[in-house]
Amino acid sequence: MEGAQLRLALFEALKVAAPGAFDEQMSRSYLADGMNIELADLGIDSLARMEFCIAIELSTRVTLLPTQLAELASTDAIERCILEKLKSAPQ
Repeated sequence: MEGAQLRLALFEALKVAAPGAFDEQMSRSYLADGMNIELADLGIDSLARMEFCIAIELSTRVTLLPTQLAELASTDAIERCILEKLKSAPQ
């Protein structure tokens, strides 16, 4: 999975977890400009964290647990974690 594909997968999962949080400018800043988003700034609750993790698993085949999101507090950290898991996964 390429970086741009992963960013798009994260973006789609964020939209599931925090509907309405992304206006056109924020979407462009994240997708095109590489903006790092702190999950705490989105105010997602426990159900939204679960929905985010499910969306990530469906799009990347990488399992993230909602409890891991506390440690991976930003989109950059989540992206690094997913890339590491993809590299270490058996082909």
